[in-house]
Amino acid sequence: MKVLIIGKNGYVAQKLVKACKNNPLITDTVAVSVRQGIKDIEFNHFDVCIHTAALVHKKESHYQEADYFKVNTDLTIEIAENAKSQGVKHFIFLSTMAVYGQQRGEINGHSSLKPTTFYGKSKLAAEQALQALQDEYFSVSIVRPPMIYGPNCPGNYALLRKLAKNTPIFPSIENERSMLFIDHLCEFINQLILSKDAGIFHPQDGAFMNTSQMVLMISKHNNHRIFLSKIGRALITKTLSNVSLMNKVFGNLTYAQNISQYNGNSYQKFNLAEAIELTERQWKEDVK
Repeated sequence: MKVLIIGKNGYVAQKLVKACKNNPLITDTVAVSVRQGIKDIEFNHFDVCIHTAALVHKKESHYQEADYFKVNTDLTIEIAENAKSQGVKHFIFLSTMAVYGQQRGEINGHSSLKPTTFYGKSKLAAEQALQALQDEYFSVSIVRPPMIYGPNCPGNYALLRKLAKNTPIFPSIENERSMLFIDHLCEFINQLILSKDAGIFHPQDGAFMNTSQMVLMISKHNNHRIFLSKIGRALITKTLSNVSLMNKVFGNLTYAQNISQYNGNSYQKFNLAEAIELTERQWKEDVK
């Protein structure tokens, strides 16, 4: 089996390349960039195409809505159509939790798709177009991960890691958030490749993350003492509904566990403490 990964410079793509190369049933794994277009990509050499390239939400203030649809929707459709016409049998699309548009609460099998950002809207439009392309010869798997973390990851985990290594005091907040360890995502996609399952998937870690406890774990792995304080909890709780970043860090946002069940959840190989330990150990080794 031969696998093509689109978006070779991205964090997820780089980790997927390593994971696929460690899969004995995958004989060849190639990652490509599409910054210069797709005209030189020979899709006919591959059985599976994994599309990870995207214009992400953290850059939204620097781009217009049309930019998001050009990259996340139009380019995705172009890639999928070329893949299908050249004989690729399985297309795996990395979508996002943002297609729901929820900032708080639980996302379950009855939740509505109401994206509020250009990123979420453009990803949902791509999903819908991909589903229209699916037939008995071309299966489509849409993966909607929550926040991804792991060694050298970008995003909110990197921010919290910096705080955990430097601040002496951190708020003690009782919250729950769905997260996905990068190794779990890679294992999940490896299983999708082998099963060829089509559909929409919501992989996540086996347990929800509490922000304060995660910061405490990170600090311990970096030999830094940090005190979790209840002072300021009321102020943070009050501002959650008004400040987007505060809500992303301290608010509650989860996938219902039942929509994340897949193959006996064998992709969830580590608990949170183990995943944080692996993340911090590898991160420090990479810095050396």
